[in-house]
Amino acid sequence: MSFEQLDQHVIVQGLCVRCGLCVGVCPVLALGFNDDGYPQLIGKCTGCEFCNSCCPGGDVDFPALSRRVYGVDYDPLSLQGYVENMYVAYPGDSAVREAGASGGLVTGLLLYLLAKKKIDGAVVAGMDPEKPYCTKGVLATTAEEIIAAARSKYSVTPSMDVLQLLRRSKGRFAVVGLPCQIQGLRKLEKVDSGLSAKIYCLFGLYCHCNLERNAPKEAIEVKGIDLADVARFDFRGGAWPGRFQVTKKDGAVISLYSINPTTVLNVLFRLYGAKRCFLCVDALAEYADLSFGDFWAHDYTGILAEMERCTLVSQRTQTGASLLQEAVADGAIILQRLPEERASKRILNMARGKKQKAWAQLISRAGDNEAIPRYHFDIPEPSSKAKRCLFMYFFYSLLRGIRLRKFILKIFFSPVGGVIDYLNLRRKRWFCNYHGN
Repeated sequence: MSFEQLDQHVIVQGLCVRCGLCVGVCPVLALGFNDDGYPQLIGKCTGCEFCNSCCPGGDVDFPALSRRVYGVDYDPLSLQGYVENMYVAYPGDSAVREAGASGGLVTGLLLYLLAKKKIDGAVVAGMDPEKPYCTKGVLATTAEEIIAAARSKYSVTPSMDVLQLLRRSKGRFAVVGLPCQIQGLRKLEKVDSGLSAKIYCLFGLYCHCNLERNAPKEAIEVKGIDLADVARFDFRGGAWPGRFQVTKKDGAVISLYSINPTTVLNVLFRLYGAKRCFLCVDALAEYADLSFGDFWAHDYTGILAEMERCTLVSQRTQTGASLLQEAVADGAIILQRLPEERASKRILNMARGKKQKAWAQLISRAGDNEAIPRYHFDIPEPSSKAKRCLFMYFFYSLLRGIRLRKFILKIFFSPVGGVIDYLNLRRKRWFCNYHGN
């Protein structure tokens, strides 16, 4: 099977997740990306099948993966996937903790592994120095490079192209990826044992949706900032939990909005959300060794309420368990076990919403004879709420023209956005038990 088959059955059909794996695993460097992050042929394909066999876009056998990785059956109704322990954690280094968007634990663990010489580097998502509002994959081999890649990136980033560098490098490496990327890396284990053996551990990131690559650029333009003046862009800059923030070349720091960041992200996901994300049934990186996401301390009481700017951790494998135990013993991180009955309702609601909406999308597309990814389990019946959301997403798709979406952003970045945000938060508290946990 050649790249032509991948193009025909996955990319053209709208199933490409833009993970970058096909580019990263190609042994003859025949693949590259277009401006939107989709793979394309730039050399001569030899038909080695690696790109087809590792691709998570068109086919991921969830039941088979669960049996191979965890030795258990897959339950599509499970919101978290296979989990051995849940923790709230943060790095022992306060500077690393403050530098992270969600507590800095991923950065802290990568720095620890590098210092202990358990890894020689890490595949992470960073920012493009030539276009500092664009993301790119980075092979970070120094502490400085790991720290530079800290904080969340909410933009489609085919960062697994960096696997090309792993193939030509000695040593072992950690890989940080989204759920779709982790799925592809698990498929890689059966396809290319040589390359896969260089991966020491898989760090997965909780993911509700990802933004198209033009979202940061247009948000900056809406604010009236010249792209040529941008020295740095942060998706979660400033005080926790963070907002879109621009640092200009003259040193000025500008937050693009002042309202609740969750409100803005929800708007952005509707205007710029990558359509393939709405077909994804994995919110919490269910096949990683360790998965990471935000911990919202103000939803809790007692000692947990005091753990502001921390990371929620799903420990799934023995590799992940050993890594955490060693890091705790060496004082690199601080862990607080989260009992099952204290699970974060906010994260579970996010996972439930993503799965339910994906089921509705999958059933709808199948009914319209459109291509859908094969997950090898029967799609459960979605809730009536998910079906209503499906209709609303169709409505939002009508708002995605460039002029209209910029106009909507301009409203939310203005004082009018503050009024809308206030009313929306009141609605959620009155009718949705917004802060209950």
